Amino acid sequence: MALENIIEELESGGVKKPRQRRSRKTASKAEKPAKPAKMEKPEKREIPERKKTSISETKVFSIAVAVIIALGIIGILVGYTKDKFGEIKAGGDLVKENMEQEVNDLKAELNNLREKTNNLEEESASNKSAVIDIFEKTRKIPTSVNAGNWNALSDENLSFTVNYPRNWEVVRSLIKANDKENIDSEIVYLQPTGQADFLNAVIIESDYPEMSDMTVRAKYAAFSGLEMLDIYDFDDGKMLYYINVDEANNQIPTIMILTEDKIYRATFNIANKKLTGYFDARKTFEEIVATFALTE
Repeated sequence: MALENIIEELESGGVKKPRQRRSRKTASKAEKPAKPAKMEKPEKREIPERKKTSISETKVFSIAVAVIIALGIIGILVGYTKDKFGEIKAGGDLVKENMEQEVNDLKAELNNLREKTNNLEEESASNKSAVIDIFEKTRKIPTSVNAGNWNALSDENLSFTVNYPRNWEVVRSLIKANDKENIDSEIVYLQPTGQADFLNAVIIESDYPEMSDMTVRAKYAAFSGLEMLDIYDFDDGKMLYYINVDEANNQIPTIMILTEDKIYRATFNIANKKLTGYFDARKTFEEIVATFALTE
């Protein structure tokens, strides 16, 4: 029996009883109903081939639907991507414009910073000049110097001696004399060690030989017209501190040392007052001269 017929009979209320052959022993017993025969299970081979075909068609249909949906999604993605590329391109132009604007703003800001830097440099130079002016007006010859660990200028041919810091050096000493007893001129050069900007920073030399026979009082009177920064009396005479102007119009700090025998002139020969270390070197110059003493 076909599977479709079995299903129809089940739906209609049951299965028709198959005819049974009665045996001789049971033929006479009409009153006893026969037991229904057991319904045999349909064999797998009886499943119609049309069922398998239906399943394959379903799979094909599903695959076709999936392909259609995938193609639709791909189309949507392509359109979306194309639109986004257009937006990115437009956005790229906008970003480029923004970057150009930022660069222009940075250039303007840099120009402003340069102007401010120049102004600060001018103000700094002006302030430093003001500090230098104040420094110049307050210069004094120190009355005492802590020179315990300093070096001493030792040259038996010189008529004077000074002390100088260990980080300074005596470059050379020049002596010009007619004979051992009559020294015509003498000169000493000192400078900070290893500082090229301060070469020959301090020079101490004998000067004004024509005034050697004058007293200290008379010598001081000869220089009384100078605008003095300081006047200092020491054991061997008098020191006069003033600013001299050389031929190149440079201001040269000068200390004139008046003694009964000679006049000595000590000068600080660094014209650029804005050099790093100028103030320290200038103070050292004053301290070196403050240690001046005549040799016996």
